[in-house]
This record gives sequence, structure tokens and C-alpha cells, in this order.
Amino acid sequence: MRAALVLACLVAAVNASAQGTKVPDAKAPTKQDSMKAPATKAPVTKAPAAKPPAVQAPAVMTPVIMRETFVYDPESRRDPFVSLLTSTELRPTVGDLRLTGILYDEAGRRSIATMRDMTTNELYRVTTGQIIGRMRVALIKRSVVIFSIEEFGFNRQDSLVLGDTTKTRAP
Repeated sequence: MRAALVLACLVAAVNASAQGTKVPDAKAPTKQDSMKAPATKAPVTKAPAAKPPAVQAPAVMTPVIMRETFVYDPESRRDPFVSLLTSTELRPTVGDLRLTGILYDEAGRRSIATMRDMTTNELYRVTTGQIIGRMRVALIKRSVVIFSIEEFGFNRQDSLVLGDTTKTRAP
């Protein structure tokens, strides 16, 4: 910035001398200078017009973009920047399970259902209130297990039916 200011002053001085105009001195007149006898003026002769030196444009600086970066130290916690839909903590889903058996208690207190995860071949034995992945077993009936699933703040219910061999289930 300082170099550009000095360069601009130098260019102004060269242009002024080439046009024959007087460039003001950097020294301001003092009171003593005004009391001196006026000096005789010498005739002003014009110097031959010199070509001004080539003026170089100031170097263009590229802007530096500073950006925030985030580093996450998990300390046995889930990374909040990883999508929940790809996490293995959400498995199994209702579509992955097949109901293989139910031990039904007529009183409705201690019914047990057995399910198999078709993707990992893992076996689950669940009772009412137990949580599997993001599903909670809401109710076990004679041939149906009803799940309560919370997704993104909304609750919905889905069920598995004993002997259901359909590959796809309607939501």
C-alpha cells in the first residue's frame, strides 16, 4: 500500500514537471521566510519534455479464503456428522426380520417372540417393552408382534405376522 502511494506521488511530480507547472515543496514556508527581502526571480526555462518512466501496475494479490474446519473427538459417542441412515446402530429394521415363533402368555405379561434377522442370520428373543435397534416391542399377540418405531421425531407402528412369507411389506 505504501509503495503504491509513493509511486503515485512520483508519477504526479513527473507529470507536473513535464507540463511546466510548479510542484509544491515539501517544506512549508515559515515566518522568517516571509520577512526576507524578495529575491529576484530568475527567468524560468522549460526543460525538454522527458518521457515519464514506465509506470508498473501494482501486483494483484489473490485473496486468501479462511474457512472453519471441524474436528470431532468421539470419546465413545456417536459422530454427529455421520448420517443416521447409514449407521449400523439402526439395524435391524422391520424389513430385515422374520417372525419365527411366539410363546404367548394368556395374561399378556410374559409373552416371548423369536425373530431372525435375514441379513445377518442373528436370532432375537424379545418381550414387551424391549428395544431392538430403533424399534420398541409395543405388543405381542398370538400371531403378531407390533413395534413402535420413532423416526425423526414421529412415531409409527409396524408389525410382523407369524408365517408371513411376503418379501415386501406395505408401510
